[in-house]
Amino acid sequence: MITDAVDAKELLSSLDETWNELLQLILSVCGSSINKVPFENSWTVGQLATHITKANTGMAKVLKKEGKTPERDPAEGAAKMKKIFLDFTAKYNAPESIIPEDQEYQKELLFNDLDESIRQLKEEYVKQDLSQLLTVKIFGEVTKLELYYFVLYHTQRHIHQLKNILNALSAQQQ
Repeated sequence: MITDAVDAKELLSSLDETWNELLQLILSVCGSSINKVPFENSWTVGQLATHITKANTGMAKVLKKEGKTPERDPAEGAAKMKKIFLDFTAKYNAPESIIPEDQEYQKELLFNDLDESIRQLKEEYVKQDLSQLLTVKIFGEVTKLELYYFVLYHTQRHIHQLKNILNALSAQQQ
């Protein structure tokens, strides 16, 4: 188990704040804007929300797996996750399994699916021994705690992207 309950509470608090910001941003989008392409080579708001939902749902499934006890600090890789995902100058390609479909999205369904994916992650957060080590295809050996840091930084990265999309959409309407 994580030995420092304060750090675990701080991480959960950061996750909650980040998830709330994301959900509020999605709610702020006017109906048809959810499917508008804001600029070349960009996802729509609907596609971005779907990508995050798919990532969250997949991560919740991974977190249910049984791990082993690591011989290192369970948060050792958190700083590396932060450096990778909060470098907004770097561009990454999403794994095929979490690339959103090119389709028309409905805001209410998007919001509900995203909210459900967050609920699943919160549920696993309190049920799991976050110090357990797993082998995950895209990360190699990683603890469940580090996967929650991934979720935090991945979501923050996409909030940054979402704000850019919303700014571009707003400029188009003026």
